[in-house]
Amino acid sequence: MSTIQIGTGSLFDLRSNLEQEIARWEQEGMKLEIEEQKMGKFKFLNFTIDKVEKRTNKKEEATFRQNLVLVVTKLLLGQVSQNLLRRMIRIDHPYLSSAEAEILSQKVISTLATVGEYERVQRVQKEVSSFLSENNAIFLEGFFRFRLKDYFFELKENLEEAIDQLLADKEYQEFIKLLRYFVEIQEPKILEVHVLFYSKEKFRLLDEEEKPLEQEYLLKVLGDLKDEGLKYEDLLLSALITLSPERIILHRSEKTNIVNTILNVFTDRVTFCRDCELCRNMEERR
Repeated sequence: MSTIQIGTGSLFDLRSNLEQEIARWEQEGMKLEIEEQKMGKFKFLNFTIDKVEKRTNKKEEATFRQNLVLVVTKLLLGQVSQNLLRRMIRIDHPYLSSAEAEILSQKVISTLATVGEYERVQRVQKEVSSFLSENNAIFLEGFFRFRLKDYFFELKENLEEAIDQLLADKEYQEFIKLLRYFVEIQEPKILEVHVLFYSKEKFRLLDEEEKPLEQEYLLKVLGDLKDEGLKYEDLLLSALITLSPERIILHRSEKTNIVNTILNVFTDRVTFCRDCELCRNMEERR
């Protein structure tokens, strides 16, 4: 029978990635001759089924090609995709570290594995099966780029989304570090602040004696900021940073973005309360 060849230009070891499949084929009685070839950075595996009788050869070859379709599909959606992602990151986003590139490539593969995976596998299998029915050699990266263009663009789109999210997270962390610095260098202007959340857009601040703070400390600050058209989350955060209290008590708060930010900035200064008199009065006023 003719030899079937798989080639790759990626760094991963082609043979070791197929060891389990090769062992399974041999256990099932399929006798294979496997030859490894290297041409520069390119690696190839040549598969030939040992001759038995002519009729059996055709049946075994058809079975082997079907098995090979599954193996090639797995490689394309796994190792080949991940290597292409790393390469795209290295070329298009050289400012990202190798560790970040690895995290991003794994994240994209994991995301795609949970969204539309069955349809994607079926689509790739169909393309591979069609190709191997007419060809005895497949070069993985070339096949990926020219026969799986839709998947290639899907991969690229998901990568850009993941990079945008990574950069947004890094920007947020830098923002938090800056706010922590402001808090640390300031002398506390007040011992304790109670934050009462009446709704997603309404809050009230009380001092340690549970008296409103707006008139004494915040009227000027909040007035200036309100003129700038800032959201209530920005007003609240600015007020707390201005006051820099030793303790912040959040009453009946939900896990919202502003609550997470307050926690990240003020860390161990923050405590939660859900069942004091202030909390109960808040519940009655809602």
